[in-house]
Amino acid sequence: MRLIFAAALCLLTSITYANQWHNVDDTTWLVSPPKVARYIQANQAIIIGKRCAAIINAHGNFVALEKMINTAKRKLQVPVCYLLSPSAEAHQITGMAMLQRAFPSAKWYAGETVADNLVLYQQALTQQLSLHEKSISLSTKRLSLSEQDNPQLKAHIEIAKQRLADWQNLSLQAPSVLPPNTQHMLQLGENKLILNTKRAFSTGDVFIFNPINGALLAGNSVDILPDVRHERLSTWLNQLKNLQTDNRINWLLPSYGKPYKKEALSQPITFLLALTQGLDVTEAKQYFMTHYHNLDDDEQARLLNYYQLAQRRLSASTKNQNDVLH
Repeated sequence: MRLIFAAALCLLTSITYANQWHNVDDTTWLVSPPKVARYIQANQAIIIGKRCAAIINAHGNFVALEKMINTAKRKLQVPVCYLLSPSAEAHQITGMAMLQRAFPSAKWYAGETVADNLVLYQQALTQQLSLHEKSISLSTKRLSLSEQDNPQLKAHIEIAKQRLADWQNLSLQAPSVLPPNTQHMLQLGENKLILNTKRAFSTGDVFIFNPINGALLAGNSVDILPDVRHERLSTWLNQLKNLQTDNRINWLLPSYGKPYKKEALSQPITFLLALTQGLDVTEAKQYFMTHYHNLDDDEQARLLNYYQLAQRRLSASTKNQNDVLH
């Protein structure tokens, strides 16, 4: 009950993780959560040209998304013409409904898997909002049972109800489909983005490259701590190894975690190799020490937790075509 009550305040009121904006150069803004939410809330980016801009990725924290949208509208001097989904993870897709409403003239591009499962993503959005509604109901009930008057909490709950009523009008509009194993170029005006559809984290991945600064924005596929949900590890590994030898790439933005230099691709590669070699958690811990540097205690614990979770999923031989809808 305490967890659900906290969720109502964090997700539906002004108490939420603040977006951190990082200006990489004239063409690139990164929008990331603070450290405490680094592995909970996905990174976003805005790539800017002389004619228009592209927003890359979304997430399920709608309060933070609203703030990101408002800040983007203040900062940008050009219209948003593209919305891009690098991964097919559920919350990164459901959040696109809010971006679509905020930027109705922008064209949303996503992998074929997203388009094929749009009904399921819409259901995931409905379920997400239903959970918020239950959280508000629980918070209201708890407040009514309290012997102390709490006007501040009453105000937060009222704001939450207003937000939820607004969000319940959201719906996902179909994306422009990027077929598997194809390349596409989007012009922003004296800047361009190169999109390549790949199969790595999921069958609906899109690798987005900014030639001006050598940035590859590739979503969950390049997370330092891979969230493994399928058995197609050899395909995923080959994609990462190909990136290692691509001399155009300088740095990468994952969905979760900090951006990093190309040399650090050895870390997710090491993780996936340990799984393919069947190393137990003790062997993997020793193996990781050669590649995973500068992790704090929490991140080291998370690394081993991710590995054990991946082991359990693989041992169960889970083969769900909609494994990204978690």
